[in-house]
Amino acid sequence: MVHIIADFIPYVNIFLKLYGIWSVFLFLAKYRDIYGYMHHHDNLRLLFIGKKRSYNYGASYGLYNSCLFLANALRQLDVECNVIMVNDNNDIDREVAKYKPTHVFLEAIWVVPEKLDVLIPLHKRVQWFVRLHSNTPFLSGEGNALDWLKRYDVVQKSHKNFHIASNALKLINDFSKSLQMVMAYAPNIYSPDSHNKPTVKPSHSEDIVKIGGFGSLRTLKNQLIQAMAAMTFADELGKKLEFHINHSPIEIQGEPIYKNITNLFADSPHTLVIHQWHPHEHFLKLVKSMDLGVQVSMSETFNIIAADFVYLDVPVVVSNEVTWMNNLYKADTTDMNDIVAHLWLAWAGKPINLQRCNTWGLQAHNTAALIAWNELLFPFHKEIRFIA
Repeated sequence: MVHIIADFIPYVNIFLKLYGIWSVFLFLAKYRDIYGYMHHHDNLRLLFIGKKRSYNYGASYGLYNSCLFLANALRQLDVECNVIMVNDNNDIDREVAKYKPTHVFLEAIWVVPEKLDVLIPLHKRVQWFVRLHSNTPFLSGEGNALDWLKRYDVVQKSHKNFHIASNALKLINDFSKSLQMVMAYAPNIYSPDSHNKPTVKPSHSEDIVKIGGFGSLRTLKNQLIQAMAAMTFADELGKKLEFHINHSPIEIQGEPIYKNITNLFADSPHTLVIHQWHPHEHFLKLVKSMDLGVQVSMSETFNIIAADFVYLDVPVVVSNEVTWMNNLYKADTTDMNDIVAHLWLAWAGKPINLQRCNTWGLQAHNTAALIAWNELLFPFHKEIRFIA
């Protein structure tokens, strides 16, 4: 298989160069237009509020980072933003009164619906949103999700300045068709602090291949079969595998998966490396040290970790759920052989940086997301105008 791929590499390289020039041109043209009509959003104040977790992920868990990256992108367009984490519902009024936002985004499902009936009249000029970060399969594991969403919908119908939003069009489709529930589209934008971007890849022994399967251990994240695929790939490559994952002893939901993965590596020539959760700056250095990544999840709305790999030019294999990635890097979630085949493709494409096509996909997503955010904010703020 590697020989077949190698025969096509010269032609792929030429295509990538031409396609890359055209994609960058289109991206810059779109970005110029977006910047033009969003440049004067300086009278907007967005407050993103999340809930501190009862089990500690540290400074680098997905929901918090997604808000930080979104705020970074909107600040570049003169939208004032702040991201805070609170203990519970009772902290919201104090934080809103302190920051005086025009828009509040309550990140994920954690605010009791009845609390909104109290908060909204207290801050009548604020546009309120509950912003969802999971597709339907993940929501099915949250016992109160449908009950609270239906009650949020009652609040939405009672208050014109309250809205349910999602970062995924798939979820919006599911709820609009099944329950006729109106949801706004508020997508992720990947815009990390560029000062934290590591530029040097740490070296390691030539007889080792390092593959990162980072992220919360969850059934729908599909880590076990990816670990098995990484083992098989390393065997075929003739190298020892270091498979890197995140896990915290107090992360109870992931314990069965963690136990199975550790048993997989027991009495194996390959090595399982476990990392605690890191601040994003340190996590990027860890990702940069990998040879490949795997994020072949069964359900995703964006996947920040896949974006971290792409951002650092480290090839990563994903599933069809990561819509912004190129199809070359999308494997079947339940077919280990297909995951192995895609690991081989990602490995063979490293010399020509084949994965740059994913960089263009991420840029295209960010461009479309900026447009979506402009459309979301425009109806609620009369002073925003398109600038020709």
